[in-house]
Amino acid sequence: MSVLTDLVSPYSQETFLKEVWTKKSVHLTARGDRRFNSLFSWEKLTELLNYHEFEFPALRLAKDGQVLEAKENENFVQHCQEGATLIIDRVHKLVPEITRFVAALRREIGHPVQVNTYCSWAGTQGFKCHYDTHEVFILQVDGDKEWYVFPDTVKYPLIDQKSARLEPPEVPPVLRCTLQPGDVLYIPRGHWHYAVAGTQPSLHLTLGVLAKTGIDFLEWFIQQARDRENWRANLPLLTDAAPVSLAEQIKALKADAIAALSDEQLIEEYSRAIAHSEKPFAPYSFPHQAGFNIFPQGIETTFTRPPSQRIQIDPLPDESGYRILADNKEITLNGVPQKFVAHLFHYEQFTGSDVVNWLSDFDWESEIVPVLSHLVMEGIIFVNAEQF
Repeated sequence: MSVLTDLVSPYSQETFLKEVWTKKSVHLTARGDRRFNSLFSWEKLTELLNYHEFEFPALRLAKDGQVLEAKENENFVQHCQEGATLIIDRVHKLVPEITRFVAALRREIGHPVQVNTYCSWAGTQGFKCHYDTHEVFILQVDGDKEWYVFPDTVKYPLIDQKSARLEPPEVPPVLRCTLQPGDVLYIPRGHWHYAVAGTQPSLHLTLGVLAKTGIDFLEWFIQQARDRENWRANLPLLTDAAPVSLAEQIKALKADAIAALSDEQLIEEYSRAIAHSEKPFAPYSFPHQAGFNIFPQGIETTFTRPPSQRIQIDPLPDESGYRILADNKEITLNGVPQKFVAHLFHYEQFTGSDVVNWLSDFDWESEIVPVLSHLVMEGIIFVNAEQF
């Protein structure tokens, strides 16, 4: 089952995206299935606090509707004892289980994802009513928390259109629900909300989807336009003596933009740009990437590819090899046949012997070993750690 399908159950993906996504908040009950215990726990939170040093605002406190000043982090335990909510940002970069979860979801939906964790204490409210500028999934890990969700007052707010200086709507909540362990609450961006912890300490993960917008597309298009001489040219001076009027040049640029935006290839290029815009979530494997011990089992060494890896393969113009785009990394493989790249990026795990079978005309030591070594050192494939 896909990550998104499990997340939005009992909705199907199709129904959720058609009827719920960006439109309304929904409470998705797990009916007692503590399905997020494998991702996070009080024990894992304790490990983060014990073995990592966090700087404000990566770790911050919220109390009575306000985020406390950075200096208050020095006494965060005392503040928690007094009811402050503890927040740690970007735990998907700190907890391997969440990393793998987010990587799989990122591959499915194609848009950036991040996860923060929040722990609150019985009967407390950390934040006042506000809205977020990204899509929100609340994953309840432990305890219970009551949520109040209200309509949006700014439709689809951008990242700089925050709620801090605005007033929430003075209407009854459109959704009031209590999350139990394993439950999910989806809140569209722009929808006002606040929460109060229940009878026990509450621990939840906030999964934010930073979906791309039309504004993002235009900003990307502007970057492409920088390569066009006519878009870099000066606009006419505002004088009657100018050989070309401002209106004439703007009309010419408008026609050029319309022609470019009408090109179907532009959509494909932007889709690729989104898909390959972010770094892989777990890009390192040492000592192999430093060039050491790449073949611990010789020809029987097992190699793996990240299951969330997004691959694009393009033949070189002179047909001498292939350009490989893996996540946001780009490499060139010269002198390899199409069947090699087809097999290599079809399997998530393979051995050196498998590669020999794919490249029956290639010598193991002089031709195959250098290619595999190059791929390992570039972080495209990894030496399977289970062999050690």
